[in-house]
Amino acid sequence: MRSWFLSGSIRRQITALAIGPVILVALIALVTQPLWPQVYESTSYAEKTAVQIETVVDQVRMSDRPGQIAAILDAASKTGLRVEPVWLTELEDSSQPSTARGDVRDRVRADLPASMHPVLRDRTRSGELSDVIVVRVDPDTALAFSPAPAGEDSFISDKQINFMLKSLIVLLPVLASSCYAGWLITAPLMRFADAAQSIGPDTGHDRPFEEDGSLEMRQLAAALNDMRSRVREMLKDRTNMLRAISHDLRTPLTRLRMRAERSTQPELSAAMLNDIRRIDEMIHETLTFLSKDVSAERPINADLPSLLRTICSDFSDLGFSVTYEGPEKSVYPCRPKALARAITNLVDNGTKFGDTVIVSLTVPPTGEVQIDVSDNGPGVPEELRRKVLDPFFKASSARTANQGGGFGLGLSIVEDIVRGHGGSMQLLESRSGGLTVRVELPSIGPETREPMPRHVLGRRQTA
Repeated sequence: MRSWFLSGSIRRQITALAIGPVILVALIALVTQPLWPQVYESTSYAEKTAVQIETVVDQVRMSDRPGQIAAILDAASKTGLRVEPVWLTELEDSSQPSTARGDVRDRVRADLPASMHPVLRDRTRSGELSDVIVVRVDPDTALAFSPAPAGEDSFISDKQINFMLKSLIVLLPVLASSCYAGWLITAPLMRFADAAQSIGPDTGHDRPFEEDGSLEMRQLAAALNDMRSRVREMLKDRTNMLRAISHDLRTPLTRLRMRAERSTQPELSAAMLNDIRRIDEMIHETLTFLSKDVSAERPINADLPSLLRTICSDFSDLGFSVTYEGPEKSVYPCRPKALARAITNLVDNGTKFGDTVIVSLTVPPTGEVQIDVSDNGPGVPEELRRKVLDPFFKASSARTANQGGGFGLGLSIVEDIVRGHGGSMQLLESRSGGLTVRVELPSIGPETREPMPRHVLGRRQTA
C-alpha cells in the first residue's frame, strides 16, 4: 500500500490525501458518537438550572432534620447555585418586584413547575442574595435561589468549547495531510536544486539526480540525468574539437612562419609574420573563450596585491606605463590563474588604447573586493558598454588602436572568469576620460580571513 502511494502520480497522492481525512473523520465520529456529552446540545443552561432547583426542593421536602437541610443547601451552593431559606411571605411580597425581565432567571422560571409558585425578586429581605428566584417548598417555608449564569454569560461557553473540539478533530488531520503533501512534493524538487547547484558540468556522478518518489518526479530525475549525459558528451566532443583545431591550425602556421622568416624580401616577410602572429593570437583567444575552464582550477587563498603587482611589473618590463594602487597585503580565496588571466586581458586592452594604465584594489570593511583597471584612452560610449561584453563584438568606432584588434573575445573571457568567481563587471568612464573596467567580487566569511599560509600565491608570475 505504501509503495503504491509513494510511487504513484502526484494526482493520485493529492486525491488520496484529500479524501483520506474525510473518511477518517467520518469513522471517528461514528465510533465516538456515543461518548459525546449530549447535554450541551439537548439541554440549555436554564433547563439544567431548573432541574437542579427541583432536585434541591425535593430533597429538602424529604428531609426531616434541620441538619440534613443545611447540608443539602450547602452542597447546592458549592455547585454555583446559591440558595438560602426565606419566609413564605417573600412569595407574596409585591413591594419588591424584579426589574429584570428576559434574563436567565425568566427562562429558569418558565421551566419550573407551577406548583412551586416561582417569583423573581431583586434581593432577599436578609440582603445576602440578589437577583433570586423564590419557590415554595411547603406551606410554611420557601427557598431563594440565585443562579450563576456562567454557561450563558462567560467569555466562552461549554457548548462553544465542545464545538471547537469537534472542529479540531476535522482540522488537525487536514492540516497534517497538507503539510505532508507539501513535503512530499517539494522535497524531491529541493534535492534536484541542491544537486544542480553542487555538481559541475563535467564532474561528479554520471546520474546525480535520485530517480525515486512519485511518477512525475522519477520522470523528471531521469530527464535531468539524461540531459547531463548529453551535456557531458557535448563537452567531450568540444574538447576533442578544440584539440584538433589547435593542432591542425598551428602546424601549418608554424610552417608559414618558417617560410616567411627565410624570405629574401624583408618587407614581405615582416607583413607575413605580422599576419601570422595575429592569426595565432586569434586562435589562442578563441580557444581560451571556448574552453571556459575557470571551474577546473581549485580555489586557494591568494594575496591579491602581490598578484596585481606581478601583472603590472610584467607589462612595465615591456615598456608600458602600468602602475598598481592599493593595500600591501590582502588575502582572498580565488582561482588565481584564471583571475590573473582576466586582469591581464584588461591591462593588455588598456595598453592598446591608452598610454597609462592604473590597476587599483579596494577592500572595504564589509569584505567585498573591487579591482579597477583604468586607462587614458578614448573610452567607450555608454550605449556600447553592454555590447562590448558580447562575444566577437569589436567597438572599432569607439576606440581606435594603432595595433590590430583581437577577435572581440577579450572582455567576454574576463566576464566569464568574474562570473565564475560569483562577481560582476561593469564599464565606467575613468577620471582621465578613458575607460575603467570595474571587477567586483563578493565578500567572504570571517572564517576565511586567516593569516596567509606558506603556499599562498603572491610571488611574481605571468598570466
